[in-house]
Amino acid sequence: MKHLSLGGLTLVSLIIGCTSPPCLSPEETAQTWQACIDKNRFDCARELSTGEALLYVDELASYNKGTDTLDWENNVLLNLRCQITGDSAICSYHFEDELGEPLPGYLGLLRVKGYWLVNRVNFDELMPIDTFRPGDENLVFPPDSLEGELE
Repeated sequence: MKHLSLGGLTLVSLIIGCTSPPCLSPEETAQTWQACIDKNRFDCARELSTGEALLYVDELASYNKGTDTLDWENNVLLNLRCQITGDSAICSYHFEDELGEPLPGYLGLLRVKGYWLVNRVNFDELMPIDTFRPGDENLVFPPDSLEGELE
């Protein structure tokens, strides 16, 4: 129980002091990114994003202008596991819908200059993580699509 409250305190302090991407594990990055999104802290989420995820955060932020703002949510990433292959990671998790049913979710992360950043949020066209075989990481992060981003 002590570790759980210490982990929660660490997560909250990371969210509050989000001025540059901290050196987090893929799991910690995914949790922090989701917490920033849930609290409409889009600047914090941007710092932990790249590629498609950055576009996603910008889109969410555009919906949250003026008096028509999104309600705060508290999505808990259940059974969060990240599979790391080189400088990429696929994180799989479940979260509960409004009826309490578990829904699967995936985030793709990239390690850029030593920091894990959320890169991909849409996995509709891909197979689940447990069916990946060595070499399938190119389905998620095609080598030619990363060249411009990392330069």
